[in-house]
Amino acid sequence: MSEARGEGPPASIRLWTVEDLPDVRRIGWETWKATYGPFIPEADLKAYHDEHYSEEALRKRFPLPATRGYMGLVGNAPAGYMIMSCDEREKRCNVSSIYIRPSCQGRGLGSMLMGEAFRFAREAGFDRVWLGVMSQNAPTIAWYRSLGFTFVEEEPFTMGRTTVLHYIGYRLTSSDLPNQTPAAHGSA
Repeated sequence: MSEARGEGPPASIRLWTVEDLPDVRRIGWETWKATYGPFIPEADLKAYHDEHYSEEALRKRFPLPATRGYMGLVGNAPAGYMIMSCDEREKRCNVSSIYIRPSCQGRGLGSMLMGEAFRFAREAGFDRVWLGVMSQNAPTIAWYRSLGFTFVEEEPFTMGRTTVLHYIGYRLTSSDLPNQTPAAHGSA
Protein backbone atom coordinates (compact mmCIF):
# COMPACT_ATOMS: atom_id res chain seq x y z
CA MET A 1 0.00 0.00 0.00
CA SER A 2 2.24 2.79 1.26
CA GLU A 3 5.83 3.12 2.30
CA ALA A 4 7.91 5.77 4.07
CA ARG A 5 11.67 5.91 4.26
CA GLY A 6 13.91 7.47 6.84
CA GLU A 7 16.57 6.29 9.22
CA GLY A 8 16.44 2.55 9.76
CA PRO A 9 14.15 0.09 8.00
CA PRO A 10 11.32 1.54 5.90
CA ALA A 11 7.81 1.90 7.30
CA SER A 12 4.86 0.50 5.36
CA ILE A 13 1.20 -0.33 5.80
CA ARG A 14 -1.05 -3.10 4.53
CA LEU A 15 -4.49 -4.53 5.22
CA TRP A 16 -4.56 -6.72 8.30
CA THR A 17 -5.00 -10.48 8.24
CA VAL A 18 -6.39 -12.78 10.90
CA GLU A 19 -2.78 -13.81 11.61
CA ASP A 20 -2.07 -10.20 12.69
CA LEU A 21 -4.54 -10.26 15.58
CA PRO A 22 -2.04 -11.42 18.25
CA ASP A 23 0.27 -8.55 17.18
CA VAL A 24 -2.65 -6.08 17.30
CA ARG A 25 -3.29 -7.19 20.87
CA ARG A 26 0.39 -6.87 21.89
CA ILE A 27 0.86 -3.49 20.22
CA GLY A 28 -2.31 -2.18 21.82
CA TRP A 29 -1.29 -3.26 25.29
CA GLU A 30 2.25 -1.90 25.00
CA THR A 31 0.96 1.43 23.70
CA TRP A 32 -1.87 1.70 26.22
CA LYS A 33 0.48 1.22 29.16
CA ALA A 34 2.83 3.90 27.85
CA THR A 35 0.11 6.38 26.83
CA TYR A 36 -2.70 5.88 29.34
CA GLY A 37 -0.74 4.44 32.28
CA PRO A 38 -0.04 7.88 33.77
CA PHE A 39 -3.77 8.59 34.28
CA ILE A 40 -5.62 5.24 34.19
CA PRO A 41 -4.78 2.48 36.69
CA GLU A 42 -3.27 -0.62 35.07
CA ALA A 43 -6.06 -2.87 36.41
CA ASP A 44 -8.66 -0.75 34.58
CA LEU A 45 -6.58 -0.72 31.40
CA LYS A 46 -6.11 -4.49 31.51
CA ALA A 47 -9.79 -5.25 32.12
CA TYR A 48 -10.89 -3.05 29.23
CA HIS A 49 -8.15 -4.35 26.93
CA ASP A 50 -8.94 -7.97 27.74
CA GLU A 51 -12.64 -7.41 27.03
CA HIS A 52 -12.46 -5.29 23.86
CA TYR A 53 -9.13 -6.41 22.38
CA SER A 54 -9.05 -10.11 23.21
CA GLU A 55 -8.29 -12.29 20.21
CA GLU A 56 -11.91 -13.48 20.36
CA ALA A 57 -13.27 -9.90 20.28
CA LEU A 58 -10.90 -8.99 17.43
CA ARG A 59 -11.87 -12.13 15.49
CA LYS A 60 -15.53 -11.08 15.74
CA ARG A 61 -14.70 -7.67 14.25
CA PHE A 62 -12.35 -8.98 11.60
CA PRO A 63 -14.88 -10.27 9.03
CA LEU A 64 -17.42 -7.45 9.42
CA PRO A 65 -17.86 -5.59 6.13
CA ALA A 66 -18.06 -2.24 7.95
CA THR A 67 -14.68 -2.84 9.66
CA ARG A 68 -11.34 -2.32 8.00
CA GLY A 69 -8.00 -2.93 9.68
CA TYR A 70 -4.46 -2.00 8.71
CA MET A 71 -1.07 -3.11 10.01
CA GLY A 72 1.86 -0.77 10.15
CA LEU A 73 5.29 -2.32 9.71
CA VAL A 74 8.84 -1.13 10.24
CA GLY A 75 10.85 -3.38 8.02
CA ASN A 76 8.93 -6.63 8.37
CA ALA A 77 8.16 -6.15 12.07
CA PRO A 78 4.64 -5.22 13.25
CA ALA A 79 4.84 -1.68 14.61
CA GLY A 80 1.28 -0.35 14.71
CA TYR A 81 -2.27 -0.74 13.58
CA MET A 82 -5.46 1.13 12.75
CA ILE A 83 -9.05 -0.10 12.87
CA MET A 84 -11.81 1.78 11.06
CA SER A 85 -15.55 1.27 10.96
CA CYS A 86 -17.94 2.93 8.56
CA ASP A 87 -21.64 3.16 9.29
CA GLU A 88 -23.83 3.95 6.27
CA ARG A 89 -26.88 4.49 8.51
CA GLU A 90 -25.15 7.11 10.63
CA LYS A 91 -23.13 8.46 7.69
CA ARG A 92 -19.95 8.22 9.77
CA CYS A 93 -16.56 6.71 9.09
CA ASN A 94 -14.60 6.32 12.34
CA VAL A 95 -11.01 5.53 13.20
CA SER A 96 -11.77 3.51 16.31
CA SER A 97 -8.14 2.61 17.05
CA ILE A 98 -4.74 3.79 15.90
CA TYR A 99 -1.68 2.82 17.90
CA ILE A 100 2.03 2.83 17.11
CA ARG A 101 4.54 1.11 19.39
CA PRO A 102 6.42 3.80 21.35
CA SER A 103 9.77 2.58 19.96
CA CYS A 104 8.45 2.99 16.39
CA GLN A 105 6.87 6.44 16.70
CA GLY A 106 8.35 9.30 14.73
CA ARG A 107 8.79 7.35 11.47
CA GLY A 108 5.65 8.69 9.79
CA LEU A 109 3.68 5.47 10.27
CA GLY A 110 0.75 7.22 12.00
CA SER A 111 0.52 9.73 9.16
CA MET A 112 0.60 6.91 6.62
CA LEU A 113 -2.24 5.13 8.40
CA MET A 114 -4.31 8.31 8.69
CA GLY A 115 -3.70 9.06 5.02
CA GLU A 116 -5.11 5.64 4.21
CA ALA A 117 -8.12 6.35 6.46
CA PHE A 118 -8.88 9.53 4.49
CA ARG A 119 -8.41 7.80 1.14
CA PHE A 120 -10.61 4.84 2.07
CA ALA A 121 -13.36 7.03 3.57
CA ARG A 122 -13.37 9.32 0.52
CA GLU A 123 -13.57 6.36 -1.89
CA ALA A 124 -16.38 4.85 0.20
CA GLY A 125 -18.36 8.09 -0.17
CA PHE A 126 -17.81 9.63 3.28
CA ASP A 127 -16.96 13.32 3.51
CA ARG A 128 -15.13 13.12 6.86
CA VAL A 129 -13.26 10.81 9.20
CA TRP A 130 -14.18 10.85 12.89
CA LEU A 131 -12.16 9.79 15.93
CA GLY A 132 -11.93 10.17 19.69
CA VAL A 133 -8.99 10.91 21.95
CA MET A 134 -8.65 11.15 25.71
CA SER A 135 -8.30 14.71 26.95
CA GLN A 136 -5.13 13.89 28.93
CA ASN A 137 -3.38 12.66 25.76
CA ALA A 138 -2.09 16.14 24.84
CA PRO A 139 0.66 15.07 22.37
CA THR A 140 -1.80 13.05 20.30
CA ILE A 141 -4.41 15.82 20.38
CA ALA A 142 -1.77 18.21 19.02
CA TRP A 143 -0.84 15.68 16.33
CA TYR A 144 -4.47 15.23 15.27
CA ARG A 145 -4.89 19.00 15.10
CA SER A 146 -1.76 19.20 12.91
CA LEU A 147 -3.51 16.78 10.55
CA GLY A 148 -6.51 19.10 10.36
CA PHE A 149 -8.89 17.54 12.90
CA THR A 150 -11.44 19.74 14.64
CA PHE A 151 -12.82 18.58 17.99
CA VAL A 152 -16.53 19.29 18.33
CA GLU A 153 -17.84 17.00 21.09
CA GLU A 154 -16.83 15.93 24.58
CA GLU A 155 -18.03 12.68 26.15
CA PRO A 156 -17.05 10.65 29.19
CA PHE A 157 -15.16 7.45 28.39
CA THR A 158 -14.98 4.74 31.03
CA MET A 159 -12.35 2.05 31.46
CA GLY A 160 -13.10 -0.05 34.49
CA ARG A 161 -13.64 2.31 37.41
CA THR A 162 -11.93 5.23 35.71
CA THR A 163 -13.80 7.79 33.62
CA VAL A 164 -11.94 10.35 31.54
CA LEU A 165 -13.07 13.07 29.18
CA HIS A 166 -12.97 12.01 25.53
CA TYR A 167 -12.76 14.57 22.72
CA ILE A 168 -14.57 13.60 19.52
CA GLY A 169 -13.48 15.23 16.29
CA TYR A 170 -13.43 14.98 12.53
CA ARG A 171 -11.48 15.97 9.47
CA LEU A 172 -12.86 16.40 5.98
CA THR A 173 -11.63 13.83 3.47
CA SER A 174 -11.57 16.30 0.57
CA SER A 175 -7.93 17.33 0.89
CA ASP A 176 -4.61 15.60 1.28
CA LEU A 177 -2.73 15.42 4.54
CA PRO A 178 -0.48 18.36 5.36
CA ASN A 179 3.21 17.57 5.04
CA GLN A 180 4.23 15.87 8.27
CA THR A 181 7.65 15.88 9.81
CA PRO A 182 7.98 12.57 11.64
CA ALA A 183 8.07 13.04 15.41
CA ALA A 184 6.94 11.06 18.43
CA HIS A 185 3.25 11.67 19.10
CA GLY A 186 1.79 9.68 21.99
CA SER A 187 -0.27 6.76 20.75
CA ALA A 188 -0.24 7.65 17.09
